[in-house]
Amino acid sequence: MMRMILRFLRLNPTIRRVLGFLFLALGLLGSLFPIVPGWPGYVLAIILLGRRDRLLRRFHLIARFTLRWLRRAPVPHLRGPGRWLSNQYVELRRAIVPRLIAFERHIDRA
Repeated sequence: MMRMILRFLRLNPTIRRVLGFLFLALGLLGSLFPIVPGWPGYVLAIILLGRRDRLLRRFHLIARFTLRWLRRAPVPHLRGPGRWLSNQYVELRRAIVPRLIAFERHIDRA
């Protein structure tokens, strides 16, 4: 069953892209509202869109520049949360990226 779904998604890039943007929107909503966690939406969006998607890369760059600005903020009380968020980002990236690469290889083989 899982192989059928993976083949379907691989052969239908339009559906895969639409689902990716849907999960990206859910991730953004989850980030704004504390009731719904946003990270599952982001992970599914990255899996469906792929790490090389232009829009996803732009969102990633905006997030990195925002974290850099927070770390070097002119207002001192923003620097602490900026450092904490940057550390969380690095830990999450180290945990997720190898798994995403492995999953992309698995999809390509299916």
